[in-house]
Amino acid sequence: MTTTESTLTVVQLDPRELTVHPRNVRTNLGDLTGLIASIAGQGVIEPLTVVPLQEGWQIVAGHRRAAAAIEGGLERVPCLVRPDLVGVDDEAIALHVGAMLAENLHREGLTPIEEAQGVQTMLDLGADIAAVAKRTGLDRKRVAKAAGVARLGQETATAVVNAGLTLDQAAVIARFEDDTEAIEELLEAAEEGPGEFAHAVTRAERSREAAARLNTRRAELVASGRTALIEEPDQTIRISGLLHNGEALTAESHASCPGSAVVLATVAWRDDVMEAEVCTDPAGNGHTSRWQSGPGPGASMSDAELERQRADRREVIENNKAMDAANITRRAWVRDFLARPKASKDVLRFAVESMAASRSALADWFGGLGSSESEQIAKSLHLNKPMYWRDSGVRTLTSGEPVPDARLPLQLLAHVAGAVEGGITRDAWRWQDNRRTDVARWFRFLVDQGYTLANVEQQIVDGAAK
Repeated sequence: MTTTESTLTVVQLDPRELTVHPRNVRTNLGDLTGLIASIAGQGVIEPLTVVPLQEGWQIVAGHRRAAAAIEGGLERVPCLVRPDLVGVDDEAIALHVGAMLAENLHREGLTPIEEAQGVQTMLDLGADIAAVAKRTGLDRKRVAKAAGVARLGQETATAVVNAGLTLDQAAVIARFEDDTEAIEELLEAAEEGPGEFAHAVTRAERSREAAARLNTRRAELVASGRTALIEEPDQTIRISGLLHNGEALTAESHASCPGSAVVLATVAWRDDVMEAEVCTDPAGNGHTSRWQSGPGPGASMSDAELERQRADRREVIENNKAMDAANITRRAWVRDFLARPKASKDVLRFAVESMAASRSALADWFGGLGSSESEQIAKSLHLNKPMYWRDSGVRTLTSGEPVPDARLPLQLLAHVAGAVEGGITRDAWRWQDNRRTDVARWFRFLVDQGYTLANVEQQIVDGAAK
């Protein structure tokens, strides 16, 4: 159905006689104090949208204005009559919801959950994604995201509203609906701002991917009759460090031992699962240390020393994971930053000064050296990294592309980024030499450009300042 100006009329109606729509997308009218004062003083400036019923009128859009008008003592409010929306079947109701969304999405106060539930209502009533997009003015991708958010459980949906998340952030939360711990971390990160939320998303995604690989491999091993451990108990010792009756243990010779097990782990630089043969009770099964006589490793340590050693190991593992995730998030941000049409005023100065401040990293970069990861970073930054063992045929810092003058500082910065990023490994948070200073300088520049450091990146900056 279409609407023309000739079919639309504005009538003055008593707001007390208007029926609230049962499918109102706004579940909470919110604080009406300011609106009541405005309407009491100036009246309702923008008409409500209503449809005629067999008896009376029903509000399609303008529930807040109607409520405020009643509180403000108005006897009449202007109402735009939409005869094209008349009906009580699913198609008509879907059009009502679409009209509500179209109006309210351009106003403040509609939560992503309300938007999502409105979209899902239209879909449930038979409208397809194209129809929802047309009626609401949303693009199809946003409609699809909203449909995903609508599936959130009530507790999570309430938490999303309380945290003030955007629809895009709520859509991320919806992907982790089955992971309570991940959702808690994401909601906490959201309170610290979009930058920290982005870091938390990367960590959650990597954790889920790693868990999937571990669980798949563990299931395979258990099905074959093996004991598979995802976390290594403190008393577990790898058989490479054990003897039995003076002979070195192997996977084959240890297979019949009651303590035979496999410890599984994932690492950042590999997509598969690392496996290690261990014994869960070396002393109980008659094994001795391969590397020393007498009591086993750690036997001479006090309980406090052992706990400190374990805590240090846990810190290394957690910080390495955090640095892996931060590297991914930061490089994605840098890639988008370098794609900007024009450089900010600080870019050229920083890039030029880096030619001296980070000369070692740049020398490796332009000399075709550096980490194995640096070539992948170059590709992500759309650069041709110089390779000393082959002639790429490209001898300019612009990679042979017709780069506009306004982007030249960004092109120079891209090479600085490639050089510095190519050297940032998962253990960069532990560095205490000049490399830490160079990385901290790079991080401080990114912060000035709007990037948010992850906690592990902030450790590097803080450590370099000491």
